Amino acid sequence: MPSFDYVCNVFIVTVPTPIDEFKRPDLLLVRKATETVAGVLKKGDVVVYESTVYPGCTEEFCVPILERISGLKFNEDFFCGYSPERINPGDKQHAVTKIKKATSGSTGATMLKVDELYRSVITAGTHPVSSLRLRKR
Repeated sequence: MPSFDYVCNVFIVTVPTPIDEFKRPDLLLVRKATETVAGVLKKGDVVVYESTVYPGCTEEFCVPILERISGLKFNEDFFCGYSPERINPGDKQHAVTKIKKATSGSTGATMLKVDELYRSVITAGTHPVSSLRLRKR
């Protein structure tokens, strides 16, 4: 189990993100999941998104929802991570634990904690990056 230095909840949001007829991501399920998490978010909590979204979606779309509903401040009261989904549902050969996962966090400390959490279950390893937009570190 990861050694988080404070008591917190880690919420991992993994919902489908289909595309619409114009090939744009349909964020309805991401929004609804974010609203649900925001309703129970507490100081120190971490919200990790795995849903496949565009670069910047976490900060530009999800964080404002989390702040508005929870009344908490991003990167002061709660933190975010991103580790994009890299599996095909039903593919038993390439299960989630067998595929190297990119991990990130909204702060350097959060990135390390999110990576530690994923390393504890992903046997193929992780690749931490320094930004929620998944730039190389």
